[in-house]
Amino acid sequence: MLAAPFWRLSVVTAGQEALANFTWFRNFDTPGTASVDDAVLNYEPLIQQYAKEYGIESYVPVIEALMQQESSGLGADVMQCSECYYNTEYDQTPGSIQDPEYSIKTGIHYFADCLELAGCKGPGDIRRLRLALQGYNFGHNYIEWAIKRDGGYTEANAQAFSDMMKEQLGWETYGDTAYPEHVLRYYK
Repeated sequence: MLAAPFWRLSVVTAGQEALANFTWFRNFDTPGTASVDDAVLNYEPLIQQYAKEYGIESYVPVIEALMQQESSGLGADVMQCSECYYNTEYDQTPGSIQDPEYSIKTGIHYFADCLELAGCKGPGDIRRLRLALQGYNFGHNYIEWAIKRDGGYTEANAQAFSDMMKEQLGWETYGDTAYPEHVLRYYK
């Protein structure tokens, strides 16, 4: 008797929810939709402009969900990217960016890097999108670390990376270990 293919065993043992998490059968280029506040939607023209500039226009709903998680579209640093290396106009300290458009440009530029480093094939590539999102929150060094350690994002390696960075930096907290799910709750 031949064994069932691995993917079939996974579906039988883990149920239909597991099937939805497999990315190899999904249309990677099909964007979802964002369920975000009007304050975020007010920035949609700028999000579209900079997403196009950095070659990630199909990720506009993901970027809106990311902004919803970061700031709900409120304040000056709407993408919470003041500490990003692309921020060359303000101090690289939390909350230093004072221009929402500059925050959007800087955050989208950085997110484009995270998507590339994660090997994300499109907004439907949820497995790699989770890796890119966690990299946006932790810093892009997490992406390479997670790929080498576990082949990508896992909740366990996000916690391990956070713990490692807390110890190295002497901080009590480091990032949001559940950041991908916190962003993706606004993205369907």
